[in-house]
Amino acid sequence: MKNQQRLIVGLVLALALIVFALLNGQGVAVNFFGAQFTWPLIVVIVVSVLIGALITFLVSTASMAQSKKELKAAKQTAASAEAVKAQAVKDATAKLETQVKDLQQQLEAAKAQPADSQPNQH
Repeated sequence: MKNQQRLIVGLVLALALIVFALLNGQGVAVNFFGAQFTWPLIVVIVVSVLIGALITFLVSTASMAQSKKELKAAKQTAASAEAVKAQAVKDATAKLETQVKDLQQQLEAAKAQPADSQPNQH
């Protein structure tokens, strides 16, 4: 849905740019590092837009690369934390299982004692 909206907005903006460029076809003087050219305004507009798009692409690519790097680092940190958590759960489970076994042994020992050796609780 977002991609369709972006496509529609992009097409509308491209259409507006084309109409604007076609309505402004007269020649204009362009100075570029001391050289002077006379180009149709449509060419100046299209070249300016393409240069702007290229700059935007390069900046967003660099930003996206940085974001991917940060995402990768965050995933590694999360995986490490998950491993630490899993080990902590495993250790706690082992400790509790040992305690359960000890309590079961104590219970078996208490059941094995003769009834007359237990203190009277009246």
